[in-house]
Amino acid sequence: MNLFYTLFGGMLLTALVYGGLRYLRVGNFWAAVAASGGMGFAYMVYAVMYWPGLDVVSIHLVAYPTVAVVLAQLYDTRKAQHLHWAPKLIVGLFLSVSVLFGGLAYISTHGLPLAVAQWFLPNARGKDVHTGFAGVVEHDQEAAKGIGQHLKADHALASLGWTLEVQGLDRLSTLHEGEVIVKLRDQSNQGVDPTRLGLALGRPGQKAGAVSPMLRLGQGNYSIRVEPQQSGTWVAYLIIETAKQNIALEHTIEVH
Repeated sequence: MNLFYTLFGGMLLTALVYGGLRYLRVGNFWAAVAASGGMGFAYMVYAVMYWPGLDVVSIHLVAYPTVAVVLAQLYDTRKAQHLHWAPKLIVGLFLSVSVLFGGLAYISTHGLPLAVAQWFLPNARGKDVHTGFAGVVEHDQEAAKGIGQHLKADHALASLGWTLEVQGLDRLSTLHEGEVIVKLRDQSNQGVDPTRLGLALGRPGQKAGAVSPMLRLGQGNYSIRVEPQQSGTWVAYLIIETAKQNIALEHTIEVH
């Protein structure tokens, strides 16, 4: 599910649940507790099923109670007129931080909308602009091998005399299941079949998920059905296993 809906939609739903409970004459304190607790529990169930990362979970679990606290303070008839400005400032600060962090988390995974990106990036009009990056950049020894491994994979394909064509990665969406087709050809443009061919998806800077074997169609053609759980920036890992070596290829994609 889109981060925009889970975070900001959840904050709106927290407010609606609080308002509904107050309409049913539930006490101010318990209405706030039920609204934030109910939304927090519902999101944790969703997070266990589709783990988005500890940072994203933390933002949600801070945002929902913040909305409930703001509403409880504003609509507490016993304290609203006599509440000191300092608690109001603290509550407003937490609410602002929740909205700010939520916006930054959304941009990191989905990137800036093209219309907004054109304000900051030169010559961006009419082009595909990638401004999203989910995760962190590794700086260990394995990260230093990244460029070498990419060149090694290209060299391995060239040494075998194979050419690779991938179709469908640029059309993946969270709204429906998409098909990815891989075509392997030799120097004479004849199809070749490796020992095993698999595909995995992962967030940039994070470990990839399990490798799913692709269905062999014959004559060097392979197919797999893919439906990413979240939109944003992903890395597709194509694993080609032969009798002598394994070749791992990576490609960054944008899922809408």
